[in-house]
Amino acid sequence: MSDQTFEAPRSQKASSAPAAKQVRLNLVYIDVWAAVKVSSLFAVAISLALFITLLLTWVLLNAVGVIGALEGVVGDILGEGGGAVLALFSFGQVVLLGFVGALINVVSLTVLGSLWAILYNVVARLTGGLTVGFTNT
Repeated sequence: MSDQTFEAPRSQKASSAPAAKQVRLNLVYIDVWAAVKVSSLFAVAISLALFITLLLTWVLLNAVGVIGALEGVVGDILGEGGGAVLALFSFGQVVLLGFVGALINVVSLTVLGSLWAILYNVVARLTGGLTVGFTNT
């Protein structure tokens, strides 16, 4: 056995960049289960951000005194019957309503994501899909 090394032909320049190759592909199908997983992760992220924003807004408004002033105005307008409305401004009630809203948001955005995937698959079957171009550089 002899030791041989490979050398590139002298006609090729080492510094030359290869030519860019362009590829055009059609997106003709979106996996519905993958769309459900991705849309549910986005929905959880969006719902969590909105829930934290809601809680921080309530804490800020309470620290500034807006919640107390609002309770005073509602109490002046509604009198004795304003207790049910005033209960909505308590921290526990805000957390509960925000959590329920976040759950509804997660479910609805997940369902919408899967419906969009199904709708795209139907339209792609009729039209041939979305054409995407890629370049290898």
